[in-house]
Amino acid sequence: MLLTSLLLTLLPVAAAVPVSRRLGRDAGWVLALPLLAAAGVLAAAWRGGVEAEDHPWIPAIGVDLDLRLNGLALVFSMIVLVIGAAILAYSSRYLGRDPAVHRHGTFYLLMTAFAASMLLLVLADNLVVLFVAWEFTSFASFFLIGRSGDHARDPAIRTLLVTVGGGLALLAAVATMVATTGTASLSGVLDSGIWQDPTLSTVLAVLLAVAAFTKSAQFPFQSWLPDSMVAISPVSAYLHAAAMVKAGVFLLLVFSPVLAGHAVWSALLLISGLTTAVFGAVAAVRRHDLKGLLAYSTMSQLGLLTAVIGIGTPAALTAAIVHTVAHALFKSSLFMLIGVVDHEAGTRDLRVLAGRRVRLPVTGTALAVAALSMAGIPPLLGFVSKEGLLDAALGTPGPAWAGPAVTAAIALASVFTVAYSGRLVLGALGLWGPSPAGAPEPWESGRGEEVHEAPAAFWAMPVLAAAAGVVLGLVPHVLDAPVSAAAHAAAGEEHHAHLALWHGVNPALLVSAAVIATGAVLVLLRRPVERVAARAALPVSGLGAVDEARHGLVRLGALVDRASGSVAPRVHLLIPALVLGAFALAGALTVDDLPAVVGAPSRWHDWALVVLVGAGVVATIRAKTRISAMVVVGVVGFGVTLWFFTLGAVDVALTQLLVEVLTVCVMVLLLRRLPGRFRDEEAPHRVQAVVAATIAGVAATLGVLAFTGRSEMSEIAHFYLTQTYAQAGGVNVVNVILVDFRALDTLGEMTVLGATGLTVAALLLNRRPAPPQRSAVDLRSPLAHVRENLVHIRVFGRVFGMLIIALSVLLLLRGHYEPGGGFIAALVAGAGYALLYLAADHDTDRRLQWPYLTLIGGGIALGALTGVAGYLTGKGFLGAAGVKILGYGLSTTLAFDLGVYLAVLGLIVAAFSLLGPERSETEAGAEPDPTSPIADPAAEQTTGQTTAPTPAAAREETSR
Repeated sequence: MLLTSLLLTLLPVAAAVPVSRRLGRDAGWVLALPLLAAAGVLAAAWRGGVEAEDHPWIPAIGVDLDLRLNGLALVFSMIVLVIGAAILAYSSRYLGRDPAVHRHGTFYLLMTAFAASMLLLVLADNLVVLFVAWEFTSFASFFLIGRSGDHARDPAIRTLLVTVGGGLALLAAVATMVATTGTASLSGVLDSGIWQDPTLSTVLAVLLAVAAFTKSAQFPFQSWLPDSMVAISPVSAYLHAAAMVKAGVFLLLVFSPVLAGHAVWSALLLISGLTTAVFGAVAAVRRHDLKGLLAYSTMSQLGLLTAVIGIGTPAALTAAIVHTVAHALFKSSLFMLIGVVDHEAGTRDLRVLAGRRVRLPVTGTALAVAALSMAGIPPLLGFVSKEGLLDAALGTPGPAWAGPAVTAAIALASVFTVAYSGRLVLGALGLWGPSPAGAPEPWESGRGEEVHEAPAAFWAMPVLAAAAGVVLGLVPHVLDAPVSAAAHAAAGEEHHAHLALWHGVNPALLVSAAVIATGAVLVLLRRPVERVAARAALPVSGLGAVDEARHGLVRLGALVDRASGSVAPRVHLLIPALVLGAFALAGALTVDDLPAVVGAPSRWHDWALVVLVGAGVVATIRAKTRISAMVVVGVVGFGVTLWFFTLGAVDVALTQLLVEVLTVCVMVLLLRRLPGRFRDEEAPHRVQAVVAATIAGVAATLGVLAFTGRSEMSEIAHFYLTQTYAQAGGVNVVNVILVDFRALDTLGEMTVLGATGLTVAALLLNRRPAPPQRSAVDLRSPLAHVRENLVHIRVFGRVFGMLIIALSVLLLLRGHYEPGGGFIAALVAGAGYALLYLAADHDTDRRLQWPYLTLIGGGIALGALTGVAGYLTGKGFLGAAGVKILGYGLSTTLAFDLGVYLAVLGLIVAAFSLLGPERSETEAGAEPDPTSPIADPAAEQTTGQTTAPTPAAAREETSR
């Protein structure tokens, strides 16, 4: 059931783009349904205890997709899924009117990926899986913030730097826990005895606290949260109410059973949380931008949660969980409602709204209700949760002054909470009051304009969230069971919550009454409070500190680059050559007794191939022009190919041969943009190169002579030879290793190839390549007449190109049993495409317009989906499963091999498509127009047009 819920959240991720293309902004309604279904599945799966599922992923190193649903995970899952579904539905009305969002598909893709990452985070019972989900939330938020426009670039980078920095702290904690306990299971780690070690537990407490602080914007990492307000309202609502910041709170609660009461843990959480709570509340009172006010209020509320978790008592953890639920409801409602106000009024500035006639009866009522819940006013859920926070603070363990001190700090932050809640309501409804005498813009902006109510579909979701706060405030006992189970998971001991609106007259109620009364006075005296708060600016800027750290890293990189950033190959090859020589020297001095040679170490044709390869190396060194060097270096490649054939490594030999062929084709495209001759090197540089090459050559020779033929077949080689057919049903050992035994490595290599193709595409689509150099062919020579000399290519190439591609499909299908497979087949298909390219008259030939980005992305996606399909058969990630049809076996490894085929072929096609055309300066030198279909590489593939419809080569001037 848990895996089912996770798969349900992945369904809208896969469907986001196609559904958005079909329905536009209305896709939000459809994509919200799987999230609600996942919430229903989890609610049905929970029976009051702990539900666990174990699914193999990488069992060899103890990393499995272990899922656990306890009370704590249930509460956070409901927040993630239900609030996420509401925001997706709200987005269906918001997106169409926001000019910053013109591609709904990517927005919904990122939002649903955000939701899936958060659900995986709260359900994960494996530390490695938890860390992966943690980082996914950081990257999802980065892309969602960054896509809001050019002004969002720096805030997105700053957010990523802070949160990924915390991710490194979490990674260190995860590595330490796994290394010391010997297990990656979260449950196993929490049950282990490592927490009794004072030194180790202190280190882990600091690392985990830092990770949570960066995610939940706690001092001194708080600056990214208000900075992220450049994102559109649906993003802000999800990020602040249910996703990013809640991840940090969840992490603190998960490790509370073993760290609650730890002196360092409690001190860090109390000091940082209370500082953030007070600072954020005071800063919120100074904001004129209502969305910025909400950002600082989120910071303050998270500070309260962090501090109360730091108290560590069962009552405190229960209060933190209740306030987490209340915060999710009122904060999601407020962000969405401010989005409605912004859309209808065209502004979020309370000074501008003060001059408007705001007529928003439903939106204003819901906003007032949600804000009152945030302020802790009865009979709302926020009042119930705030009472719990105050009661927990009064019971803070430790010295006698600890309880009153913590209570006073929480009360101070709560006073300002009432003040900024009033500021929010009055400002949003245009009731902030008249502008000061003589005040300039923006007080006078749009004076007298009327703001009308939005359509019902726009405010429906935030109204429901605000109404939920009312209902749960009146009957909070309906939360007793899930909150009690969550408190039990967080406290590590049985604790029964008894939530009620009225607990009688007690100290917490008296403090709460004083807070409300004082806050109301601050609202009434808002003008003097505003003037005092405006002068309370801090001398240090958090954003400035982040930017300074960012620029410092850039300066450090530039410093390192000056030492190593050279385009001369000798600089980069010198270090590995010297290291190889050092290894050879160490081996010569330490290795005394080598095993006897088993059989003849070499044969006569081995020496013949050595001479052939050596001749190619010498000729390459002596070559004066790049074309001649390319020709003779091919001698080396083909010599090595022959060597592989003589050794019986047919698959490796075929791969080497095809790589050599395609390298020549691609290198010709590059050579047109390089000088025809090599530059003469200075004598010292030549000496350095000779010395380094000599050291590397001698070391390699000694190593080959020392170890060749001195060992029997290794155990792993014997395993592959004997088990290939038994376990994988194939006899081609090389291919079976690639797509069965080491499929995860191959998936990683596919991903690297895909990233390479995307990098090449991004570089060449946005930067003008170097112009072609003067042709190396004498234009007066008959060889210069390309069209006449390539008649045979044009006649036969179009036919044989397609035949070669068809042959590649055969090689793909037989790869499990005979030489072939996805990689070799893709190289053969690439050779066929190269022949079609040479046979075409023009780069815009329709037969050359292959969607290389689709091929790359489809290949990687197919490989990953094949891996996920292994879970359906119970064999784990990339576990093979097969059936027989008409006597022929079909396995999921064939689909995986097809993914390899598509990814490699896409990279080859990208190289030809992007390196061949000549683009004018206006086409490649200027910034791309974001509204143009070719500004998006995916759009280019859809339209089937290349970026520059110019000839693949100037047929009368240059030879390909």
